[in-house]
Amino acid sequence: MAQEAIPRTVGTAIQRLERELLEKERTIEEWKRRWEEKNQEVESYTRELVALKDLYKERARELRLVMEKLEEVSITDDLTQIFNHRYLMSRLHYEFERAKRYRVSLSFIMLDIDHFKVYNDNNGHLAGDEVLREVAGLIQGAIRETDIVGRYGGEEFAIILLHADLTQMAEVAERIRRTIEEAAFPNERSQPMGKITVSMGGCCLSPGMEIAEDLIRSADEALYRAKNNGRNQVTIEGKLSEEGTYFRI
Repeated sequence: MAQEAIPRTVGTAIQRLERELLEKERTIEEWKRRWEEKNQEVESYTRELVALKDLYKERARELRLVMEKLEEVSITDDLTQIFNHRYLMSRLHYEFERAKRYRVSLSFIMLDIDHFKVYNDNNGHLAGDEVLREVAGLIQGAIRETDIVGRYGGEEFAIILLHADLTQMAEVAERIRRTIEEAAFPNERSQPMGKITVSMGGCCLSPGMEIAEDLIRSADEALYRAKNNGRNQVTIEGKLSEEGTYFRI
């Protein structure tokens, strides 16, 4: 009887171990299943995250473009598509202070289209607008990329020449004047001078100038003399010494 009980005990133990092993296998399979589900979830989350990142980048790019466009619109003259008066003055004040601080040359030119009112009266404001756009484009084509041109108001334009002394500024101003004089404009023969022309006044940062308005005032006075002296000319004024020596064209 004792000998018969031993195999039964062993058999029972083996069956118990087999059940435990089967249970362990089931548990492992369940863990594997859950692990695979978690992996799938992680992969799904990863794909969603990548998609969200791509969407964010695209939206950020679109937002940057919108902001750049808004900034461009805020500083651009609607008619001529060059800088507007507000930006021009802001930039002049900045460049004036920078030039004084680092002791570098800075020139400023004011330009007025001669007898523009006559052209408007004879040809209409739409034709006058076309002249303004054309003149703005001609000015842009005659200056360096680093220089700044803007519409000062009405038929007046202004140009900031960076690192330009009196001689360089005079050369640029005369090039602009000649370019506009040689350009062809519709119905310009009816103008008092027979052509669309411009008068220009310019100056250079000089000792004694404390604020940017001093530069504007000096250029404006030079422009006034250019118009009074017959128009279609450049008058440049820049103080070269404390005694008040001036260089004029």
